[in-house]
Amino acid sequence: MASKYSKFNKVLLTISIMISVLFVSIIGIVTFLYNKYDLNIDKLTSLNNGVKVYSATGNDNTLYNTNRSIVSIEELPDYVLDAFIAIEDKNFYNHNGYDLKRIIKSSFVNLTTQSKSQGASTISQQLIKNALLSNEKTYSRKIQEIILSIKMEKIFSKQEILEMYLNTIYFGSNAYGIENASKIYFNKSAKDLTINEACCLAGLIKSPAYYSPKTHYENSLERKNLVAARMLKTKKITSGEFHEIKNMNITISKDYENDASYEKEAIFEACRLLNLNERELINKKYEIVTFKQDDLQKHVTASNKQIINSTEQNTNSTLDSLSIVANNNGHVLAYCANSNYNLHNLSRQPASTLKPLAVYLPCFEHNILSPASVILDEEINYNGFSPKNADSVYHGYVSTREALSHSLNIPAVKALDYLGVKKAKETLTNLGINISNSDLNLSLSLGAIKNGVNLLKLTSAYMALANQGYYADLCFVNKILDEQGTIVYSHENFKTQVASAEGCFLVNDILKDCAKTGTAKRLSSLTLPIASKTGTASISSGNTDLYNIAYTTEHTMLTWIADINNSTLPSKMLSSSQPTDINKLICEKLYENHSPADFKIPKNVGKCAYDLITLEEKHILAKPNHNIERYIAYDYFKTDNSPIYVENNSEINFDVTIDKTGVVLSFNAERYKKYNIYKSTTQSKELLDKISEKSGTIILKDNNVFTYNNIDYYITDEYENVIAETRIKPQDFLINFFNNEITSSKKKWLV
Repeated sequence: MASKYSKFNKVLLTISIMISVLFVSIIGIVTFLYNKYDLNIDKLTSLNNGVKVYSATGNDNTLYNTNRSIVSIEELPDYVLDAFIAIEDKNFYNHNGYDLKRIIKSSFVNLTTQSKSQGASTISQQLIKNALLSNEKTYSRKIQEIILSIKMEKIFSKQEILEMYLNTIYFGSNAYGIENASKIYFNKSAKDLTINEACCLAGLIKSPAYYSPKTHYENSLERKNLVAARMLKTKKITSGEFHEIKNMNITISKDYENDASYEKEAIFEACRLLNLNERELINKKYEIVTFKQDDLQKHVTASNKQIINSTEQNTNSTLDSLSIVANNNGHVLAYCANSNYNLHNLSRQPASTLKPLAVYLPCFEHNILSPASVILDEEINYNGFSPKNADSVYHGYVSTREALSHSLNIPAVKALDYLGVKKAKETLTNLGINISNSDLNLSLSLGAIKNGVNLLKLTSAYMALANQGYYADLCFVNKILDEQGTIVYSHENFKTQVASAEGCFLVNDILKDCAKTGTAKRLSSLTLPIASKTGTASISSGNTDLYNIAYTTEHTMLTWIADINNSTLPSKMLSSSQPTDINKLICEKLYENHSPADFKIPKNVGKCAYDLITLEEKHILAKPNHNIERYIAYDYFKTDNSPIYVENNSEINFDVTIDKTGVVLSFNAERYKKYNIYKSTTQSKELLDKISEKSGTIILKDNNVFTYNNIDYYITDEYENVIAETRIKPQDFLINFFNNEITSSKKKWLV
């Protein structure tokens, strides 16, 4: 018995020693880590975290960030604080920086799902991560976060921690801190937030992209109501207040006066260039120098405001718009995104703006068309695909120039059918526009693309036309400097030739007509060489997107208008009006003191004459074989695709036949020639007719012939030169005719 008791004591002693060693080890490790990780109080309490954004002229256009918009916690209504605590950390006032129960629960979830999706971070831990650490999801980083949170809780009060947290947390749309978020989403100070708006902002921070009311309204609404439900559960609001919040929509604001869309895009680009996320960029205090021209940006914003506000009032609608202005090196000089939605990386159906890029440019490149080539605009049906023109009219034979400048659909479809969709895709890919294999059908000619086109990429593609085939991506950032002033990135202009100068010039010259007499003719009052293309995307219930793209040898600009919320636009709105009007206002500013040079004619392009008669009658582009100016036209052609020489048959095939009623004269006429038809007998000379402006077979009848023994018929040109003649003997014909009749009668009688 004693032996068994002794053995039990030994086991118990061994376990006690192991537990003691483990406890001491844990204490030692925790002590080591606690001493290893220092709390950087200066960085934690610094209110200068933020990236500075400068215009090209050096003006400080810093986006809303923590060093510009700080709010004191005493200014905020209690329900604002309650909303964040309810959804993010309900035990905030009862822990010392970490919540052990949440850590155990999240660890169990992560182990069972083999992921690290559950973080269990308290508000204190989130503040430490945002201010001092990276977003890296590792256990060592999590341990560091907890230890620093414990240290912070010993130094700062809960109110101080909550204030720092609310002033540094990221709310999406480049809004850092609750004051910035309030201005960006609701155009008001955080102290003026309603409880409904507070719930919306509190719900955002879990995933700003997924719960943004600008990009995912329904998700934001659902999340806002969850915050309200948590506030009800923690007894911060009443049941009545909860139901009132639940039934309220989220109304976000559009503010032209404080447009920061350019700065937002510059920050997006800087993150991509430095391979950082937005919070990391902000916290490292970088300075970004952009290509933004302040005066032009103000003018572009004002132009949008003028046209959009007026249209909204006249149509009782809410519109989204985007205007991009870049020089032809790709530097974005102005960028105005007017929308309740985040337009960053926006892709939309490009409609007819794709015709020059997907159809006509490759047709010119492959010598399938020239500007003067004619296409029959008629009713067509390709296996059930039966497109119509916008005016629902078939125009017969139209030139390529007319088809593109007036954006006719049927000629574009026919041209793509002849070209082949694979060649169209190749050209689009070279221009930076990627489409899927499911888009390889004839509706591509009308701009129907499954995933749409990014509007920045679309602008770059047109900029390649302006650059004689050289492509460059649009860019906002000129250079980036770190906190010490060292340049960590500097932009270098780089262009790649993706299309021929000849093909681009022919497109540009036609689109100059579009700006004068075509769908963009509202630009015609601008006394400068400018090319333009409009586009209208639509669904069965109406138009969805309106475009105008205009460009010169110096600048390329795109204006897009839509109503993302309601899908379709008011019927009064047209691509030829509102977006074109905005671009016209922009051009007036760009060229108020000078005019850009015209598009340069490449060496392998020249202006050639072609015969209008051959084109009309045979639909062939032929060199004129005459010098009659009214039947000669001129256009630009590539030297390896110029009008051909067509052999001219000068024979007029003059034919004269006689029967018992008289003489029939026929000959082949050409429209650009004049003909005089004469009848000559021993008694007189008579002008039977004058023929001009006619082509084909001409037929004349002369009944007064049988009193003459001989008649000479002849034709002269306009200079009275005889070009054809013949003689007939009417009386001999009569004698033979009657003899034949008598003989025929005798044969009948004999029978």
